[in-house]
Amino acid sequence: MKAKIGIDAGHGGSSSGTYSVNSVKDGLFEKDFALEQALLIEKNLLRNGFGVVLTRRTDKNPGNVSERAKTCIDENCDFALSIHFNGFGSESANGTEVFVPHSEKSAVIESGFYKTLGENFKIRAPFARSNSFFDRNKIFDKKLNTETKRFDAVSGEKDYFGFVRTCWEAGISADLLEICFLTNPEDFKKYIENREKIAENIAKDIVSAFGEEYIFEKAEDSSEEKPVAKPKITRKVRNSGSKRDVLN
Repeated sequence: MKAKIGIDAGHGGSSSGTYSVNSVKDGLFEKDFALEQALLIEKNLLRNGFGVVLTRRTDKNPGNVSERAKTCIDENCDFALSIHFNGFGSESANGTEVFVPHSEKSAVIESGFYKTLGENFKIRAPFARSNSFFDRNKIFDKKLNTETKRFDAVSGEKDYFGFVRTCWEAGISADLLEICFLTNPEDFKKYIENREKIAENIAKDIVSAFGEEYIFEKAEDSSEEKPVAKPKITRKVRNSGSKRDVLN
């Protein structure tokens, strides 16, 4: 088996997340699209020989962000990714965001996400607000325990960035993707039309970041494989014992 990847499908159960522009008639919410993407990404990673750990496979909330991260930590994942979708009170907000802890010294895999997600969505900020969320010297709101310099567990359900932080502090590099705005009609339309390709691109970015060649799915109308993509990103594994070094 190659690397093991943890995938967290955001929300679940009573935590529905934001809504789609068609939610009045289709009843679909962020939790549904996040799970859809997680399962599609898993399919592509498994086809490429990677191990996959999902924090949930059904419409069930597996816990707060720290508990979700612990699933990836306990399974000894080499990289973890939390899938989310954005929402806003106005339809004008659009685009994709990638969040990482500011302590990461390189952003190779995130650069892949930046490029491939940018094929369909406006890039709002690939590392938006990461410093303000992870700088322990800044003054945070009431969710922060000023003695421990950590977010209290009671607020963990809303501390989505806690998934990234908890994984990183355990030595696992992690990202959080806000793929697009479900509340923006154009974003929503592009996602629906390209959801399988988006998942394949995310998987390809992960595979390439580990220095592996990405294997495309065999075309349904042909017995021939599509050309194998050459990895655009390779990384050297250092021997410090931290899985963060795999992705630095």
